[in-house]
Amino acid sequence: MVNPFTITDEEYAARRRKVQEAMAKEGFDAILAYSTAKVQANVRYLARYYVRWTGMQTRDDGSYYLFGSTACLLPRNNDEPVVRTDQPWDIDRCKEVSLFPDAGHAADLAADLGPVIKKRGYKRVGIDNWYVFPAREYIRLQQECPGTEFVPTQLMSEVRRVKSPVEQAIMRRASEVADAAVVKALNAIEVGGSEYEIQLICEFEMRSGGDLHCSGESIGGCGPHTSTGSFQPSRYNDRKMQAGEWVMLDVCPRVEGYSADISRHRLVGDEKDLDPKLRRMYETCALMSQEVIKAVKPGVTGRQLNKLALDIATAQGFGENKIGLLGHGVGIDIHDIPDYYYDDSPWQAGEIITVEPCLLMKGVAGVRIEDMILVTEHGAESLTTSSRELIPQR
Repeated sequence: MVNPFTITDEEYAARRRKVQEAMAKEGFDAILAYSTAKVQANVRYLARYYVRWTGMQTRDDGSYYLFGSTACLLPRNNDEPVVRTDQPWDIDRCKEVSLFPDAGHAADLAADLGPVIKKRGYKRVGIDNWYVFPAREYIRLQQECPGTEFVPTQLMSEVRRVKSPVEQAIMRRASEVADAAVVKALNAIEVGGSEYEIQLICEFEMRSGGDLHCSGESIGGCGPHTSTGSFQPSRYNDRKMQAGEWVMLDVCPRVEGYSADISRHRLVGDEKDLDPKLRRMYETCALMSQEVIKAVKPGVTGRQLNKLALDIATAQGFGENKIGLLGHGVGIDIHDIPDYYYDDSPWQAGEIITVEPCLLMKGVAGVRIEDMILVTEHGAESLTTSSRELIPQR
């Protein structure tokens, strides 16, 4: 099957140039892009390679280390980039997938990359994904390169914010997969049915339409199980659906490595079974979603929109039920910048974010209506188009 979403070598080259231009502004000689099996974006964005597993691995002296990471050393000048994986059994795949010829294995990434940095004379190196970069590796870099300053940075996260046309096309497809999966699953609900079985339908549909590996673990459930906003059913913790409550699905499929994130609900039983207060809570969340999406445009900030959502919730009597998170950037990683809590950076056309207002009533129910939103030159476009209605029209 021909892949309509191929990212060309020319686009990868353009990415490297963008990162190198940002490095020049920050005064970096090189950047050390670091990724894990869970947080894949930095290395995958530059080099195409990514790791998929985490676990324990022995060294030749019999000791163990925790594998599950990869690094790409990208110079600002014309030196050759270097890619290393800490998984010895993934060397062949690393060499096959990586865009850069200098690709291989290093159980201790810093022990391998440190001498390269020292030999090349880099004096100021940015470390991206600082918050997951191991202290062991940082200490080893300092030992290997006493004349180099290593600086925490989120430079690559900033570069990745604006999506190229092909990235937008991939994420548009991922959003379609998410829509189709929740529609198929929610159409199967019935009084007395299994919330776990509904989740399985959704999981199957996501993988049928997208990548085998989703970008995050799904959230799902019904009734009180929705009140935490993060419940995941299991075969042995499976509530049977009751009339008057709703099922919530919050799912994260992937297409060609790029994520989607969507949440939808469906009432179990008849409209007459729904508690009026819960109806008002759902309608308030829907209003928050509608008004926030209308306000999205270049130049606005996450903090501004979070305040808008809180003002709406408060005016409707549900201010105390609103959680802090209103949304986040999406790309290769499911949760990227910008974030709505306290981010004052102005949004740019080409960013893809979620809008996901959430109201939680402890022990009773929770609602999160989530959509994928493309920031356009003049406003916003919702990439997710499935019905947001709690009670579908018959």
